[in-house]
Amino acid sequence: MTIQQIANQLVEWCNAGKNFDVMRTMYTPDVVSVEADGQETSGQQAVIQKSERWAAANIINGQIVRGPYFNGPNQFAATFKFEVIRKATGKAETLEEVAVYTVQGDKISREQFFYEGEH
Repeated sequence: MTIQQIANQLVEWCNAGKNFDVMRTMYTPDVVSVEADGQETSGQQAVIQKSERWAAANIINGQIVRGPYFNGPNQFAATFKFEVIRKATGKAETLEEVAVYTVQGDKISREQFFYEGEH
């Protein structure tokens, strides 16, 4: 797959609510995920588990993904907008972030998130 195909598939699948399918099929076994606070998670299963914990803590009422936006031969970005209710507080929030992905071969080897506001 080309980077354009990978990026378009990620955006399409995420807009269909298939974020975990992306992680299971499009990530390398040693993928690195970097949150906006600098915390790194390494390994496909650990990244999936981190996302499962986030999903379990929130009621996701909607998600819009835009992009992809390309940078060079092996990077692209997408923007995410989530409508969530925090289970711990019952508070409804709109969360926006930019995700930058690095591709090696035909898999995503790194994701890095940039958040709007405080998280």
